Amino acid sequence: MEELEIPVGQQELFVTRYPATGEELVIWIAPGYGSHQRSKKISEKLVKYGVEVWHVDLADSLFLPKNTTTMRGFNGSYVASLIDAAYKKTGKRITLLTRSYGALPLLRGARVWQQRHQQDNSHYLNGAILFSPELYSTVPALGLPPVYADIAYSTNIPIMIYQAGKRGNRWQLTGLLENLRKGGAQVFFRIKKDVIGLFYSGDTSSNTTLILKDIPVEVTKDIKLLSWLDVPKETIQLAPASKSTTNGLDISLKKFKGNRLPLALNLKTINGQQFKRDNYLGKVTVVNFWATWCPPCVEEIPSLNNLRRKMQGKPFELISVNYAESEQAVKQFLKKVNVDFPVLLDESGRVSSDWQVLVYPSTFVITPSGKIEYGVNGAILWDSPEVVDTLKGLLPP
Repeated sequence: MEELEIPVGQQELFVTRYPATGEELVIWIAPGYGSHQRSKKISEKLVKYGVEVWHVDLADSLFLPKNTTTMRGFNGSYVASLIDAAYKKTGKRITLLTRSYGALPLLRGARVWQQRHQQDNSHYLNGAILFSPELYSTVPALGLPPVYADIAYSTNIPIMIYQAGKRGNRWQLTGLLENLRKGGAQVFFRIKKDVIGLFYSGDTSSNTTLILKDIPVEVTKDIKLLSWLDVPKETIQLAPASKSTTNGLDISLKKFKGNRLPLALNLKTINGQQFKRDNYLGKVTVVNFWATWCPPCVEEIPSLNNLRRKMQGKPFELISVNYAESEQAVKQFLKKVNVDFPVLLDESGRVSSDWQVLVYPSTFVITPSGKIEYGVNGAILWDSPEVVDTLKGLLPP
């Protein structure tokens, strides 16, 4: 392993290089947040299969905040220049790899590289490998469909997608594939069942551990597959992104903008009882979607407990729906964290998807007339005087 400084325009990108003897090289773009320990271990194993790896954190190199806003803001110039620099230094074929929101600068970079080399015979870019990619331009208001960035409709390089089966964006995969293929991209995918996140340090399940051991071999095979396909010399016209009226996560109650008729719930509780609710009339109902691996979800539990106590004796109901976790995992969590309200198990994640939940926590407030009045993307203080007074104002006379 060695550290490189790659000049890109007036900037320098800091690259961790894992040299190898083979003819293939992976440029691994970090998503700008989270731990890199698992990606480093996989990089070390790829070297044993003759695949060189260049690992770069764009946000870190450019001294920018490590968040999704930064990743959304990158154009493709840095990645395109890095592709050329890697080829100039090694003469190897390049495969791009990233996860989550790193897919945005990666695909933009591939497009810029194509544009730079339309008039020559450069054929050293294989395509991209994406782990649970997030190609949203912004987080939409709760209840509304995803808003994709322009590059999601305007990329035509070969792509392999690994989708974590229990990640929040699992049930958006079909729509993502449709959008990517609109631009002419050849897209392949693998769904890794029962995985929250292959690179999420909190996902320590035995299944995820076993899959991680196989990833270097799978990636090596993917590189070979992608190398057989052609990266088009010409790019298609950049499609306009859909407009969104929201930006980021909510920090307070927001008027709901989706279909105001709530869907029925028919799930088992953590205690094994069947819970059915298809009539929300006559009381204020709060439906909270959450997961144990989501820190904001856990942080807002005490305030939800307090809210339930403050509404005790009133026509009020608080229901929580756990996203795509096993009964055993949730029970272990509840031994450590006190939850005073019903916990329903959405083990497949389909119910959360049907409710158009994209981020966690997400919470719906239903009025006694049976219509959704408020929706919250993110965690808030549910026991604050403002929120409690608002909910009390919805109670029937």
